[in-house]
Amino acid sequence: MNYDNVRKKNLAYFTRTLEESLDEHHAVGQSELSHMKRFEKILELGDFNGKRLLDVGCGVGGLYRFLKEKGIDCDYSGVDINPGMIASAREKYPENKDKFFLFDILEKQMTETFDYVIAVGPLNLVFETLRNMDFTLRLMKEMYRLAIVGSAISMTSSFTRKPNDETFYYDPAAVLSETAKFCVNVKIDHTYLPHDFTIFCYKSDLYIT
Repeated sequence: MNYDNVRKKNLAYFTRTLEESLDEHHAVGQSELSHMKRFEKILELGDFNGKRLLDVGCGVGGLYRFLKEKGIDCDYSGVDINPGMIASAREKYPENKDKFFLFDILEKQMTETFDYVIAVGPLNLVFETLRNMDFTLRLMKEMYRLAIVGSAISMTSSFTRKPNDETFYYDPAAVLSETAKFCVNVKIDHTYLPHDFTIFCYKSDLYIT
């Protein structure tokens, strides 16, 4: 499966969830509890206050709202490949409408950098058993390249006890092993949800000397 097919499947799926949704977490195919747990975990990447943050796969702007509610004042930018999601985010948050962009970092290279780059469950749909890992690792490497301080990405875990046919479940050990090949300062957390984990990648050494 090439990336064009991955992109088309993502667009079709999330266009449908957006059209059928009554709230922002269903728009991006998540439960409210999982949505909030993932956002809370992403905050552990670092102190976002006063920093430039890029949200990859921003959907309808859920993380932007979450940060505002938490009183976190950062220079937020959100990108998504779905025009409907971007239009909705701009409508919901007009004060930040110029910072929501239709952009695919796997198709076009960004020239600017950000202190932190995050993504919450961006490639959890089933594409092909092996290709999911390929595309996700490509995404992680590009996010890491764009980050000055660090990047973080959450994904669904193969440890889940309640799998469904539409979701791809990543082997946490395999993802960690592959991530360590391009980022030695990496950590993983699988404690916040039974079916999800987050990988944190840093540019500086994690050890205190």
